[in-house]
Amino acid sequence: MEILDASEVIESLGLPYLRELASFGALPDEVIIDLLNRGTIRQFKRGEYVVRHDQIATEFYVVLQGKTAFYKHYEGRDVLTRHYLAGEQIDFDLMIGLIPHDGTDVAMDDCQVLEINSTQFYQVHVNYPAEFGLLMINLARELAREIAILEDVIGKSTGWNLEK
Repeated sequence: MEILDASEVIESLGLPYLRELASFGALPDEVIIDLLNRGTIRQFKRGEYVVRHDQIATEFYVVLQGKTAFYKHYEGRDVLTRHYLAGEQIDFDLMIGLIPHDGTDVAMDDCQVLEINSTQFYQVHVNYPAEFGLLMINLARELAREIAILEDVIGKSTGWNLEK
């Protein structure tokens, strides 16, 4: 894992690309630049992983480029529950819910991930109140999509049927 310079990432990816990421949708360039400058951008090589167990989430992540997989730790095993693509957030639900981490993230490709901690998230609210509302809509929309994906997985895998 390597920490990247925000200005270099912005220059290499370009603002038009960053504007198209789902988590940043409709945000002005100024806010996107602020998020990247104040956050921590991590470069992961394919196969690198981060194991986080039992630590309360004080941050969330936006995949800037690449793909990751999340393996939930459950009953002594790690179970693949989700892939995250460029533009998607990781762990926003944990940060908001003050829920401990309980899994492993694995880079499926070389990827860049932006870490936004809770203090920085609050500062966006203070510095850009209208844009913070847009960011919340983007993050809530993604959580809704994530719930739908997980409901489909549960529905297809359990065989539970509606009792008549």
